[in-house]
Amino acid sequence: MNALAPARAAVAAGVLAGAAATVLLLRRSFELVVVHGGSMEPTLRDGDRVLVRRTTVFHRGDVVVVPVPEGSRTPEDPGWLVKRVSAVAGDGAAGGCPAVPAGHLAVLGDNPRSLDSRTFGAVPVRTALGVAVRRMARDGRPAQSLARSGRRASGAGASDGAGPGTGDGTCPGTGHDPSHDASRRNA
Repeated sequence: MNALAPARAAVAAGVLAGAAATVLLLRRSFELVVVHGGSMEPTLRDGDRVLVRRTTVFHRGDVVVVPVPEGSRTPEDPGWLVKRVSAVAGDGAAGGCPAVPAGHLAVLGDNPRSLDSRTFGAVPVRTALGVAVRRMARDGRPAQSLARSGRRASGAGASDGAGPGTGDGTCPGTGHDPSHDASRRNA
């Protein structure tokens, strides 16, 4: 019998244990989510798959996965929404909008016709699944990073807390219409 056989077996067992631990860690850290509907077009389309990193730290411009709010849920809903963070706690959403409450996010779809914070209000951070970091390859479309650009606070599709789809005049996360504020100045 080879004197090195027990050492090789121990090394192989260690490598297998390390690989199993890595797989478990990745499964706890990441989730694969399928996009349903067109609320994030043109960034994401119906059927796209996104890799989501579980986290509780969010920034304006992040593409996030949040639960469908109870009052907005229908039987055919998948249970999760993919949206872009338009404002975080303490941010005035834009144009005279009130600040987003502590522990909450205002989220918007990139498509103006989107079920988002303009309808259901701010989302509690504790309920969010995480940040979408990558669109996986599909139907000939290459994989695409969804990470925010290098700009601080305003990521892809967001500017001063107002992202695509904010043209209806209401404040994300509140349903508040700043044009009704007596204190609002005309620019």
